[in-house]
Amino acid sequence: MKNSLNKTARWSALVMAMGVMGLISAQSQAAINWPGGAGDPNKKSKTYKKGYKTGQKDCVNKPKDCGVLLEDVIPVPGWGETEPNDHMGAADRIFLNRFYKGNSLDKFDKDWYYFATTKPNQNLLISFLGDQANYTATEGWVVEVHDRNGNIIAAFDSTSTGPGNVYRNGDSEEDVVDPNEPILAKTPLSNAKIMLATLGNAGRYYISVASKEDTGEQKAYHIAAMVSESDQISPNPDTNFFDTETEPNDDQLQADPLRSNVHMFGAFGRKMVKWFVPPEDNVEWVWPGCNPADISTIPPGQTDCKCDPDAPGAVCVSRPKNGGGGSWQFAYDYDNDWFKYRSDGNEQLRFELCAKGNCDFTRVHLRIIYINDSEVLINTPIQPGWTFDFGVTAPGTYFIELSPEPVDGPQVDPETGIHTVDDLTGPYNFVLRSTKLPPHGK
Repeated sequence: MKNSLNKTARWSALVMAMGVMGLISAQSQAAINWPGGAGDPNKKSKTYKKGYKTGQKDCVNKPKDCGVLLEDVIPVPGWGETEPNDHMGAADRIFLNRFYKGNSLDKFDKDWYYFATTKPNQNLLISFLGDQANYTATEGWVVEVHDRNGNIIAAFDSTSTGPGNVYRNGDSEEDVVDPNEPILAKTPLSNAKIMLATLGNAGRYYISVASKEDTGEQKAYHIAAMVSESDQISPNPDTNFFDTETEPNDDQLQADPLRSNVHMFGAFGRKMVKWFVPPEDNVEWVWPGCNPADISTIPPGQTDCKCDPDAPGAVCVSRPKNGGGGSWQFAYDYDNDWFKYRSDGNEQLRFELCAKGNCDFTRVHLRIIYINDSEVLINTPIQPGWTFDFGVTAPGTYFIELSPEPVDGPQVDPETGIHTVDDLTGPYNFVLRSTKLPPHGK
């Protein structure tokens, strides 16, 4: 029989379904004579009984040689999910090496299970089957593996591809069948969806099962989990898949730090601001101390307080028209987001905008500077999908500023005195890649 990972997965799943994990023997295959033993099989002699017990023990150790197959035990799934278990806080505990039966009520139903590992870098094997009416109909779900915080670390389409992802002796006509290995009939597990993932850290993990759109709606399934050792020995740091900006980060002092090759996610915002228009553009001239409501303060021969500043001998004062102190103008103030990166110097860097997802804006202004603006490396508009490669010479901190791009260059609104800029709102992402390689080939 072919020795492969699929064969190992088949053995593991078979043993898991039978609940005899602790009884597997690594010894060479013993001769099995079951019901076994010498003597007349029609007489239950001591020899017969002894052989019968020996045969039972051998069948526990090597069930497939006695023709005990997965379908003999799979109709008893173990336990089932308990609703509601639609989020990790209500997850059902899934005991390893046992099948659980679940049901997806509708496309919004998401079933959660949890288990725990005791060592870092252990393998998780998930076996997924359909309903008892048709175990091999595994399509229709999305199975996800989550860490203790709910982050998705692996996701699988439940559809089984090909003739089956577990190989059995005699599956192919070209097989050279080992006479010591029985030819086993196809079982439900032969067409099961088997999913493998390596879990970096010890602790609690979650498995969720949800309908893929509406294809798993009102359908039952069976799921089992098994944990085993892996050959992975590298440490797994407690880190996330990406990073995010923290507001406010509107100047260099508040700049968010960057890590090489870690995607940064942020969002451009805006707020309404107002400013005061000086009253010189909105004034009237009156006689000092004149009050239109007090006739005794109005100069003789006049019906109001108006004063002509150009008249000979006139002493006039100005005041805002209609009692106002000038007027207020309104406009949007857009985000300026700052980031910083510490370099050892003499290396090439790459800046990629919107490489991890879509950005809704047309362009943004990118400025990359050295400490205190002593050196400006990049000062230009950049569009989503663009990449800039540049080199840095000196070690130290480099600052990256993203800001609104002035419309058709740095134009100034003549009435307000402010720059007119592109509308810059919504989410964005970028990544800064450190090559650690000198830009001049040394």
